[in-house]
Amino acid sequence: MDRVQEIYRGDRLMQDFGMKLIEARAGYAKLSVVVEERFLNAHNIGHGVLTFAIADAAFALSVNAESDATGVNWGFNIIRAAKPGETLVGESRVIHKGRQQVVCELTVTTAEGKLLARGISTALPVTREALAGGGKKGA
Repeated sequence: MDRVQEIYRGDRLMQDFGMKLIEARAGYAKLSVVVEERFLNAHNIGHGVLTFAIADAAFALSVNAESDATGVNWGFNIIRAAKPGETLVGESRVIHKGRQQVVCELTVTTAEGKLLARGISTALPVTREALAGGGKKGA
């Protein structure tokens, strides 16, 4: 999908973190990232921000594959810490797509399939004009 590729290539965080796009289509996305030394916290485990970031990146691609939307709410539980050198796989599946909200199920596993985190997220459909600040004031 050209739209997904445009978003993926233009997303600075995905590029800076070295995230790899595995699969994306309307309502679904899957990416991976390696837990490099620069992503370790003071306990020498993968920083929770990296675990959340791979899930959020998948979320962004899954909800924006067909039309523009922006995330507004997340509930996210880290079940197990990521270890140095592991490959994290983030997935997002749209479980509800309405006119006023899009709800996704988020999952982060290791490349071997071990569950690291689960969550749910909500996005609001928007226009690119509104995202760029061209929408109505006070709306």
